[in-house]
Amino acid sequence: MHRRTRRRPAARWPRAHRRIQPSRNPVCLAIGLCLAIASTAGANEPEWTLEREAEGITVETRPVPDSGVREFRGVTEVAAPTEEILALLRDSDRFSAWFPNTPESRLLARKDGVSYRYSVMATPWPISERDNVLRSSLHSDPATGIVQIDLEAAPDYYAEQSGRVRVRRARGSWTLEPLAERRTRVTFRMHLEPGGGIPEWMVNTRVVETPFEALTNLRETVER
Repeated sequence: MHRRTRRRPAARWPRAHRRIQPSRNPVCLAIGLCLAIASTAGANEPEWTLEREAEGITVETRPVPDSGVREFRGVTEVAAPTEEILALLRDSDRFSAWFPNTPESRLLARKDGVSYRYSVMATPWPISERDNVLRSSLHSDPATGIVQIDLEAAPDYYAEQSGRVRVRRARGSWTLEPLAERRTRVTFRMHLEPGGGIPEWMVNTRVVETPFEALTNLRETVER
């Protein structure tokens, strides 16, 4: 007689560790990929550090790769519609009247949503004045009403001026988010290296004060 061999049941994954078949739906795959990329990008960015919170204004900073100068982010709410704040930000002639340490500012060119502005940054003696040319790109979302102005240094767009050191590295943005009919959240971000041998520790002493003063002046100018 032949002994009957008892068949072993097929191995099963425990319920907690059971294999999950990946979705073959292209929409699900695309969404999953986007979420993975966004998660990875956010994880790689340095965290913001709260530096000051007063008078309805919050200022944070964070390190920037390959730079000893910190990036800042200032946020406040303004009792004015987005359109009025946007008009002030785009008025190059008025920029020097409210932005701190800016004795001179003028529009160089504008076409559609892109403009170039020249401005001078006052510096304490005996440091030479800095000047910069910023390229501004305007973007708006009709669905949300959010408006953003992206800023980037364009140092070679305009000839260098005698006695002034041209800023060659700068990147930032203004974001206007409507909260109500006459209330807007304003976010100002910037990383700027003045160059010319100014110690980075000295530049970082202004990284908190500049956005705080700028948002204070902007709010007072528009609400007035």
